[in-house]
Amino acid sequence: MYTAARVRTLLLTVQSGPDRGRQISLSAEALTIGRGAGEGLQLGDSAVSRHHLSVQADADGLRVLAVTGVNPVWTVEAGQRVALRAGQVLAPGAAFTVGNTTIVVAEAAGAAAPRPGRALELDATGGGEPVTSRLAALAALGEKLARCPSLPAVLRAATSWAVDALPAARALLLSPDGSDILSAASVGPLPDLALSPALLARVLGERRGVLLHDVLAEPDLADRRSVQLRGITGAMAAPVESLIFYAEWGPREALRARYDDEALRLLVCAAQLVGSIGDSARERQQLGAAVRLQGQGHTELIGRSAPIQRLQIFLERVAVSPSTVLLLGESGTGKELAAGLIHALSPRSSRPFVAINCAAIPESLLESELFGHEKGAFTGAVAQHDGVFLRAHTGTLFMDEVGELSPGAQARMLRVLESRALTRVGGTRELAVDVRLVAATHRDLRKLVDEGRFREDLLYRLSVIQAQIPPLRERRDDIPLLVRHFLKSLGERLGRRVDAVAPAALEVLSRYRWPGNVRELRNVVERALVLGDGPTLELDDLPPELLHAAPVAPAAVDASPLVRPLAELEREAIAAALAATAGNKARAAALLGIDRTTLYRKLRDHALG
Repeated sequence: MYTAARVRTLLLTVQSGPDRGRQISLSAEALTIGRGAGEGLQLGDSAVSRHHLSVQADADGLRVLAVTGVNPVWTVEAGQRVALRAGQVLAPGAAFTVGNTTIVVAEAAGAAAPRPGRALELDATGGGEPVTSRLAALAALGEKLARCPSLPAVLRAATSWAVDALPAARALLLSPDGSDILSAASVGPLPDLALSPALLARVLGERRGVLLHDVLAEPDLADRRSVQLRGITGAMAAPVESLIFYAEWGPREALRARYDDEALRLLVCAAQLVGSIGDSARERQQLGAAVRLQGQGHTELIGRSAPIQRLQIFLERVAVSPSTVLLLGESGTGKELAAGLIHALSPRSSRPFVAINCAAIPESLLESELFGHEKGAFTGAVAQHDGVFLRAHTGTLFMDEVGELSPGAQARMLRVLESRALTRVGGTRELAVDVRLVAATHRDLRKLVDEGRFREDLLYRLSVIQAQIPPLRERRDDIPLLVRHFLKSLGERLGRRVDAVAPAALEVLSRYRWPGNVRELRNVVERALVLGDGPTLELDDLPPELLHAAPVAPAAVDASPLVRPLAELEREAIAAALAATAGNKARAAALLGIDRTTLYRKLRDHALG
């Protein structure tokens, strides 16, 4: 960054948030920023306090006079997100985030030129433009992402931008734990992955941006030969709460740009922008999908664990395509809910969503239920009947337990998938059908094929896109959220209000293996609501089999020195959660299994700030 000899006027530009595009200039006067009426810069962001902070322009840049809002105000220093404090100065070119709004600081037109030797060089020759060029690239990214209608579109636009703007030979967006690729772009054909475990380990461990000038010098490079053949010399990565932005380059890109701390800061800011706009796009999608799902008798996916986030992104990406999807997973994991979400997020969302459980229909009636029948086709066929394929015409058909199909039904279904036409049982006329098929099973279809009980060609037709729905025992962090969700939704239906869960009860619920998965948890909560009578879900409201399978750790009964006050243990747990999440209260609350309102109250009670 640079420092001007004398800043005449600074220009603040709202880069993201509800007021995106607004600008305000200031000189020596103080400026208040907040949501309340009368603020110098009034923001329509609900996450901003009525009076959040006050700033002033001086010779060094934008000086922070006071930060009084409930939420911290964030900026980026040395590639790491830090909270602004009173007295801190932001040089032109810096940005800060208040609530969900990001504001960029720049010198207004006609301001003094930067002092010699302080300008950031963008190319290898030293003749590049100052940091405002990179700010322009960041602003262009914001404009590009704001036009994206969905999360997958946001991710694709971001990686495409990185290849051109950084520039990069390859750019990737990874899941928060670095295990999955959310989007990828490259110069030319996309090469195989050869990520450095050292780079990802440092990013995940330190939760800050990391820059490697010489990738080949890394001792644990995953595929050294691949990197050498592709001519990759350097790489950098920047994490935010919801993703990791990764980029790598070679000699060709190095001729066009200098990869230094400022380049890393650009990637960190881009990651924050992608994370923020991506979260907003996801929320818009989920809100629209939730409305449509409720109209179809479904609910949304509940959870913030890594497996459920990966599933959410997968469903959003496949929803826009017409391809057949096969959902695998144990009973009770929510396969029908996932299918409903695919439909709700798809272009067919206004068309029918029809579900059928193949295991619940007698074999003698299954073909009739699937394909329909003509009047008189068999005893009892007193009228013409449309099967589920015809009822789902132009919409989505969800076939649960598809592994239970009889050989005859498998053969007819294969023909329907190949020809997109069917004939009713007992009929002769072919009827065209336009159906997006989502199938599901808890069976091992490959094993059924080997046993001769399932057609291999049908398996290939069904598994164009395949996903595994995680069992509840692999997403235990979501159990408190699910319990609260079921207490609210079932409580409204049963006329019972339960506002809290006793710690001992939550411990049992979190430790139990849940062979019946989310469905079993829902039934347990409903039983507790029916049999319980207090405002809190207590341990004795749970079924005895849960207590036997996941007993509560025995409480100390003597006054030994190991016994400590509950308030002391609670304070330590909160402090540890805040430390583990770098002060992120939302993540800390999720880690503790409580909501943010409760966390804020406990922070006040324990004087933790």
